Amino acid sequence: MRLRGITCAAVAAMLVTLTACGGGGGGGVKPSGPGRTEHGASPAPQSFTAPTRFSLRHGKPVPESAAADKVRVVGGLSHPLPVALHDGVLFIARPDGLDVVSGYGPGDPVTITPDRDPAVTLDHVMSISGHNPAEAPLITSSGGRTLALSALVTKVTGSGTTKPHDVVELMATDTVSLTKRWFTEIRLAAGDEYSGDRADANVVGRAGDIVVVFGRGRLFGVDLKSHRRVWTAKGTYEKGAVVAGDRVVALRDKPAGDNQVVGLRAADGKDVWTSPRSGLELSAAAPEAVMTYEYPTTDIRDRRHHLLDAATGGTRRTLPEDAPGSDCAYDGAAVTVCKGRDGFDETAAAYDPKSGKEIWRLPDAAGTRVAPEVTLVRAGLIYGKANGKPVVLDAASGKDKETRPGIAPYVADGYVGISETEDTTGLTAYRAVG
Repeated sequence: MRLRGITCAAVAAMLVTLTACGGGGGGGVKPSGPGRTEHGASPAPQSFTAPTRFSLRHGKPVPESAAADKVRVVGGLSHPLPVALHDGVLFIARPDGLDVVSGYGPGDPVTITPDRDPAVTLDHVMSISGHNPAEAPLITSSGGRTLALSALVTKVTGSGTTKPHDVVELMATDTVSLTKRWFTEIRLAAGDEYSGDRADANVVGRAGDIVVVFGRGRLFGVDLKSHRRVWTAKGTYEKGAVVAGDRVVALRDKPAGDNQVVGLRAADGKDVWTSPRSGLELSAAAPEAVMTYEYPTTDIRDRRHHLLDAATGGTRRTLPEDAPGSDCAYDGAAVTVCKGRDGFDETAAAYDPKSGKEIWRLPDAAGTRVAPEVTLVRAGLIYGKANGKPVVLDAASGKDKETRPGIAPYVADGYVGISETEDTTGLTAYRAVG
């Protein structure tokens, strides 16, 4: 593990709330908590559980690694950002490491790198505007520490007559000391080193003590206590699997070319159920439910969204043909919010995650309101843009909650929200102020 260009002073400058960097045995930075100041550092800003306003006057540019191949040239998000927030600090997954930087204080990023050479570097991705395989890390607790778990593909060189091969490295970075606490390597089957998906790897989620990892079409289970791979799921899969309850729900490749939604036991990776339909899309819809886009194998034209129980695969509800059902997210409180398109117009709807009953939909039947372009669903709120301007909606009712939020964040916590920088293709972290 290497830290690029890190000094005690540099790390101290990066995190606004800190204690002094100590010598020997377990130094690093330690947040001193919101509102406190030590050694002349600025206080952390106030935190809001569900912020509705962000200050355009308090913005900090986000490292290029967060936007590489993720933001269109003309603006707008093209893929989910590879960013997780923890107490206002950004953890940015990249194909060759992990960047960590404060979202509100001064300082340059700390970069955590793998022990081996990465299969793809960020410089390569940015130079050719190519595929950036990085996805957001998972922030989770284990052994009394809060960790940022990220995955990337690295290269093992050949020795003697032994062929070289690739591995997925699962890195566990301590969110306080900003050091790699541990890592594990998962060997990958041989593949085309020039293929666009060679470096595809990400942390899918966690169920109990098992972390589910995706790597080049395969799914693996890693035990958080032993730090070892304990299972490999049979078959190959499309990117985009989710952990819902104690199940891993994924799109498995079929020889005929159609994919199929399957439910695996997170504890051992074994099959529990298989959908009778062919699958096209999959997204998390609630703590123990998923939304799929499938069609009967006998009629490819009958494509519908299905709210499935993750434990059994049973259908809670099949949505009407015109219902928004793509790219769904649970609001963390009571409803599942999904978006879609009707021609050139945005659509959005909220559903009861248990019954699948539609609670509200935009545009409304009266034709008086438009649907927002949803950027984030979090803490009972919907962030997005409507009529070309940011807006915040109450997820339970669909009503406007704040019409002048400042930004429409793609990622947010109680301290900052991340959105496009005005008039540029970069990203900026803006402070939450209300």
